[in-house]
Amino acid sequence: MIEERLRTLVRHIGATRLAEVTAIKERQRWQTVATNRKVKARVEDLEELLKAFPQYELWLLKGCVDLEKGQVAPDDEASSSV
Repeated sequence: MIEERLRTLVRHIGATRLAEVTAIKERQRWQTVATNRKVKARVEDLEELLKAFPQYELWLLKGCVDLEKGQVAPDDEASSSV
């Protein structure tokens, strides 16, 4: 499910880092996305995360990777640039 992968990715990157590099500057919003399953992630959350970290797009939307095209999952060694 996309929303669960989004939550996983936010936890991987970190709320503070996302607040620093996206247009959503409220660290608390990112923390809520990561941990509060009662609150739905917004389209804006997804868009901002992918603007800042496009290498996760395929994994986030489809659940797969394509290392040759630079599309990684949060636990891939290739994602160590986070």
